[in-house]
Amino acid sequence: MDREGRGYGWIAFAAVLLALVGVFNIVDGLAAVAKDNYVVDDLLFGSLDAWGWFFIIWGVIQVVAAFGLISGQVWAALVGITTAFFNAIAQLAWLKHFPVWSTIIIAIDVLVIYGLTVYGGRREVLDDPVR
Repeated sequence: MDREGRGYGWIAFAAVLLALVGVFNIVDGLAAVAKDNYVVDDLLFGSLDAWGWFFIIWGVIQVVAAFGLISGQVWAALVGITTAFFNAIAQLAWLKHFPVWSTIIIAIDVLVIYGLTVYGGRREVLDDPVR
């Protein structure tokens, strides 16, 4: 990946945020599966175990996509956009119990989607000095 091109900062920013949200999801998922007191078992739908495993797997996919973005893999932009989109939707399940936290994660997901949508999948944007 061209580190001098316009848009590299947004891609790096999106990759770091995607990795951060992925790690948060892994920790939240582990807490849900372990039935820690930190997570309340009163979700909108589904069981706490199911949501816990979902967030663990989803978090791992997000971290892998973040490393793919940093290494310049174009597929990682599509995976990053998809995981950020569905993660924002999934955060609605936690919204009742953790409104501030869920809102912050949704906002981070929106920033990831913006950065990757504008700059993530188009290599010519990174190399075009006119843009």
